[in-house]
Amino acid sequence: MKRIIICSSNTILIKSLYGILRDEGHIVETIEHPVLAVQLIMSQRYDVLIIDSEPFGLSAEDAAEIVRTVAPGVSILFVGKGEEKERVQAVETPVDLEDFKRTIHNISQMA
Repeated sequence: MKRIIICSSNTILIKSLYGILRDEGHIVETIEHPVLAVQLIMSQRYDVLIIDSEPFGLSAEDAAEIVRTVAPGVSILFVGKGEEKERVQAVETPVDLEDFKRTIHNISQMA
């Protein structure tokens, strides 16, 4: 069981991913803005940050860089277009739910 934050302003995306993750037994919190996700990660322990790559407020890339600096053990997954880097993976939208499950499973094994 992993502690996961989903960061997106897309309610349909949140509902889709939240249900899958809860069914897999993970503890999931949702948040709308990347800056709030960074603040949560700085104050509590999380294993995975799933962040929508659509720009709103602090960019997903900037939030990922901050998280990698303050909490290097947190795995990061961009939803939408995003560049895969060390400890940052990406899945395309629309999200293939089976592919998403496999990706989360792989991240859970690494974290």
